[in-house]
Amino acid sequence: MCLSLVLVCCKNSSGKVECLCPHATICLQPYEGFSKEEVEKILPILQEKLEENVYGMWNVKINDPIEFPKHSYISSMNRYKGISLLNNLKTNSKDTVIIGLTHSDLCADVHNKKNYGIVGYSLVNRNVSIVSDKRLKDKRMMIWKPIIHEFMHSFFGKPHCPNDDPKCFLKDAKGKGNFEIQDYLCNSCRM
Repeated sequence: MCLSLVLVCCKNSSGKVECLCPHATICLQPYEGFSKEEVEKILPILQEKLEENVYGMWNVKINDPIEFPKHSYISSMNRYKGISLLNNLKTNSKDTVIIGLTHSDLCADVHNKKNYGIVGYSLVNRNVSIVSDKRLKDKRMMIWKPIIHEFMHSFFGKPHCPNDDPKCFLKDAKGKGNFEIQDYLCNSCRM
């Protein structure tokens, strides 16, 4: 069996060659307590699964850990407000996606609930996301799944899986995340 990848490129008005396929630099941004070494351990499987499931050219880099913005913490719940973290991670580049990583619990105003506990959160088509492994059973081996989920929202603007396929990375967890069985992007969600 032979597999070939064809990348479509062209020259722009200044003569520079540009790739016409989807492409971006994905910056994994750990927050305090999530070491750069921990991110390096998940990087190989994340890159492998991106190549298998998401058409495009993805350069993944790891940033140094940063502190949480003080105003994002809700002490009574011991959670960080997802939207505050996303606003802290803003990017102005259409070719850069920033994905914050934390071991701390996150929340957002979703599902008609205030400060609802979540695994990840994105600003659709705004190239920023945040992912926490706090609610994952196998933290190190499964965090790449919500990273891909949030990347698809933030970079491609993809909604949750229209088929509600339990194995699709874009299935809406609805408070009952089942990352153990998620294994691919279904045909409706695939790029």
